[in-house]
Amino acid sequence: MNLKNADKICVAGWGKTGAALVKLLLSLGKKPKVTEIKSRAYFSSSLIEAFEKKGVEFEFGGHSEGFVSASNLILLSPGINLLNSSLGKIAYASGIPCVGEIEFAWYFCQAKIIAITGTNGKTTVAHLTYLLLKKARKKVFLAGNIGRPFSDIVLDAKAGDFIVLEVSSFQLESILKFRPHIAVLLNIYPDHLNRHKDFEGYVKAKMKIFQNQKENDWALVGKNNELFRGISSKIRSQIIYFGSEFPDDNLSCVYRIGRLFNISKTDSFLLFSQYKNLPHRRQQIKTINKVKFINDSKATNPSSTFFALDSIKGSVTLIAGGRDKGVSYSGLRRYCRKIKKINLIGEAADKIRKDLEGKIKCQDFSSLREAVISSYQEAAAGETVLFSPMCSSFDMFSDYRQRGREFIEIVKTIS
Repeated sequence: MNLKNADKICVAGWGKTGAALVKLLLSLGKKPKVTEIKSRAYFSSSLIEAFEKKGVEFEFGGHSEGFVSASNLILLSPGINLLNSSLGKIAYASGIPCVGEIEFAWYFCQAKIIAITGTNGKTTVAHLTYLLLKKARKKVFLAGNIGRPFSDIVLDAKAGDFIVLEVSSFQLESILKFRPHIAVLLNIYPDHLNRHKDFEGYVKAKMKIFQNQKENDWALVGKNNELFRGISSKIRSQIIYFGSEFPDDNLSCVYRIGRLFNISKTDSFLLFSQYKNLPHRRQQIKTINKVKFINDSKATNPSSTFFALDSIKGSVTLIAGGRDKGVSYSGLRRYCRKIKKINLIGEAADKIRKDLEGKIKCQDFSSLREAVISSYQEAAAGETVLFSPMCSSFDMFSDYRQRGREFIEIVKTIS
């Protein structure tokens, strides 16, 4: 069906993305409804009431067949996995098409898209690309997984404008016709295997970023990742390999994007030299009695933590744990001489300990505060306390930002 013609639309998932979708649908003259598995008390009542006054229907506490089946289109927020939800069964039984927010917003997009995905680094690359194009006086928007939903800005962007879009595997798995003019795949390491079943499924979702590109589009892939060897046969667009222009692959990628807009290496280097890491990404917080504290809360998979460990000199006490994503933590074994101890929190503690059994000393803690205080008390001068969880935050926190902010606040209380 033509998504633009759908009139009975059900938005699945209420949050930042769901609210942006409802706002877009209302501006298009449609009357959406919202189904959410969490209870109403979990959300801001003022926003819900404001939309209810505009005729939006809501159901909370589950996805009911009677509420959903009257729709002729379901729009999915990224967190919903159709394969493992009651919503998927209803949609299949009723024959209702389902697409994600990225796909639906694409149908109303006039601007050219620069879409960036990868296991690690995509937020940094998206932000730097946005800053570089803005510096070159391009009319550019920044949206997607980085914070502001695509559907929230799509009607503001006009022909001749550019949208830098950070896209996750969750967002890519439900696309049909979404076509970025520039598609970037930074790297791929095992992640989200609890959602994609296995690594092959995760790679397949990431590769969908290229599936609708044509010969006059561009694909940027990192040449330092072994998985990308032989990838050219699966991509129809023009391929650019990055990874040798700067020591950091992320910077090399942004530079290559800049060259497509005739932005010089000098201008790119000037931006890179002035750029500071985004919060919660290897963020140096404080040094207390010669013990350094680093907040790397954004590290939601082991490969991110490996990058952080590679960047640190000297002995490290690692604070890790959270909700497991189906990955192996045994890669930490190669850092057994650098990691003095791992202080574990959250649901994944048992699995991390088993994967490292006999190689690295581990200790469990019931709270992040206890883990931080113990790490400081046992650290010697010149050592580092690294908070790099390797897991998602949803067992103890609302997201990695809240988790990182709590770590910072705990460190600030140490005297």
